[in-house]
Amino acid sequence: MTLDAIAFAAGAALCAMLGLMQLRVDRAGERASGYLLLWVLGFVWTFGTFLRCALALAGTSPDSVGARFAESFAWTCTFIGPIAIGRLLQASIGVTSRASRGFLAFTIGVSLLNLGLFIRANHLHAWHLEASDYPTTSFFMALVNGVIAILLYIRLRPDSPQRTTPRWFAPVAFAFAAIHTSAILFSMIFPNMPRGLMSAAELIGRHWTIPWSILIAVSLAQAHYADVVLKRGLWLLVSVVTGTLTSMYVIEASAGLPLLITALVTAALMLASPLLVRALEAVVDKAILARPDYAQANQRLDEAFRRATDSDQLVNAALESLRTTLHVEPRWVESSRRLEVSVSHRARTLMQQELAFLDSVRLQLRHRLDARHFETEQRALLLREERLKRLLTEAELKALRTQVDPHFLFNTLNTIADLISTNREQAERMTERLAECFRYALAKHSRDLSTLDEELDFARHYLAIEQVRFGDRLRVDLSRGDATGSEAVPSLLLQPLLENAIRHGLAPVRKGGCVSVQAHREGERLHLRVEDDGVGLRQTNSAGVGLRNVQERLRTMYPQAAEFLIGERPGGGTVIKIVIPLHAH
Repeated sequence: MTLDAIAFAAGAALCAMLGLMQLRVDRAGERASGYLLLWVLGFVWTFGTFLRCALALAGTSPDSVGARFAESFAWTCTFIGPIAIGRLLQASIGVTSRASRGFLAFTIGVSLLNLGLFIRANHLHAWHLEASDYPTTSFFMALVNGVIAILLYIRLRPDSPQRTTPRWFAPVAFAFAAIHTSAILFSMIFPNMPRGLMSAAELIGRHWTIPWSILIAVSLAQAHYADVVLKRGLWLLVSVVTGTLTSMYVIEASAGLPLLITALVTAALMLASPLLVRALEAVVDKAILARPDYAQANQRLDEAFRRATDSDQLVNAALESLRTTLHVEPRWVESSRRLEVSVSHRARTLMQQELAFLDSVRLQLRHRLDARHFETEQRALLLREERLKRLLTEAELKALRTQVDPHFLFNTLNTIADLISTNREQAERMTERLAECFRYALAKHSRDLSTLDEELDFARHYLAIEQVRFGDRLRVDLSRGDATGSEAVPSLLLQPLLENAIRHGLAPVRKGGCVSVQAHREGERLHLRVEDDGVGLRQTNSAGVGLRNVQERLRTMYPQAAEFLIGERPGGGTVIKIVIPLHAH
């Protein structure tokens, strides 16, 4: 009887501990799981039976109110078991399954039926449940309930279920269930079996909570509680066993209630020993050694490290932490990357925790400095890459400008050469305008951007040169619209477009035509439009190197921000549209 009481007490404590852990998990899911109900069931059975054993050891009559209450309380676990099985089946085959919902409703009905039979048995037998047929009836109802749940699970389980328990859980659980059920059945069917076998069967039937709790806890530990379940559960069982053996063979407590109390007190002291050790350590640290809180010191150091912006501030933060916490004179040796301290009369004695704090500061500082050094190297590498990209972009732009300028020079000199023999005065005027164009080109050669007004003035000089060549066949229209003229545009942008319009659009037309440049603003973008009423795109074989260079320059200067569109002009001719981001010059 005494060992029974100790075992039931250990089972109740184990179920309570695991139930509290499961409650934390279920709170996250905002729904009570079947496992939580299992722990509640186990606690009700073991605690109620423990009360019966303890009252019996104390000499209380089985007919007393306390003994009857403990017996009835233990058997209330039969209300919880069916619902726990229903919730476990739901978790296995799905909460939304029609079969799982129907089975859960069935288990609720079974629980209500158990409640009715429980009340009837207590009324007929004066709260002596085990003198009635209720234990046998509730056992067979639980057996049928479990068999139906197993059959539903086999039939409706998912094809590829997510494994949350180890492979060995199912066969071991089946073996446990078979042994437990067989022991209860044999004790019912063969009540006159030998005393030894009957005692074994009753022992298995009564003490099912501890093996089942260990089995389920170990299986769930891999999914939910991990090492906490194993450590606390084993510590509880070891404490109970050690306390019992100590009470029996060391203290030699007499059998009965004294042995029960001695064993439970000894086990409780073993369970509380870690708390007592920590309390004693806190008293020694605070009252005797007057140690600072090194956890808070580490937290303040981490905050200081986060505020630091360079390596010197990191070192100063670590040194200041050591000064204020340990009252030592620290210094950081950069060459050897070591932290050295000088101890004065004000310094704390460097015992184990002080040396551990000192080592922690050293490691944190070293890691922070390494991270800062790596970050500095990465920043320098990024800056170097950006500089190389900028140099490459500038080189590409200069190469494109060197293609634009000779192209314009070549065509203009050919025109002057043609005019020298036919119209010397016009040739001289073209030479003067060409000089103006060259002065602009040389002034802007090293600059990527010009103003819109500067580009329009350069376009006027260029078109004046072309008007000398084409005479009345070339008409010009330049307008900046609502633009202010100070907008920044790529240098030498308009000349290749105008040259393309004249050479490929208007020159093939005997009567000539008109070329125009229009500008206007839309929000933060500048729109430029160059069009002619010449032959159009379908009769133009090539746009020349000028247009290709303009497109490359726009793509290089405004990556994915500029637009270059060329198309047919309504009524004949060609239109080129350019859209660039608007920047003040």
